[in-house]
Amino acid sequence: MERLTEGHEALAESLQLLHADVQGIVLSVKELTESGKALTESGKGLTESIVELRELAKDHAILLKGHADLIGDLARIAAGHEQRVQRLQGHQA
Repeated sequence: MERLTEGHEALAESLQLLHADVQGIVLSVKELTESGKALTESGKGLTESIVELRELAKDHAILLKGHADLIGDLARIAAGHEQRVQRLQGHQA
């Protein structure tokens, strides 16, 4: 009977340890699940930021092209003025 009681106590202790281990695993899984949810939300925010950045880059490219066109126009105007000045200087000589 004493051996049976000792075996029962050992089994009960093993079950308590197993229960504690399972509880620890359950808490770890819950923490991982919450971390995964937070990471997913963060990823969504990052994706939205990337989309916004892409749109801003497109707008910036359009502005840069406009500036390049204006600079080209100014260069043509300056070349035309330079030619006129040279013609006027040629008539005065």
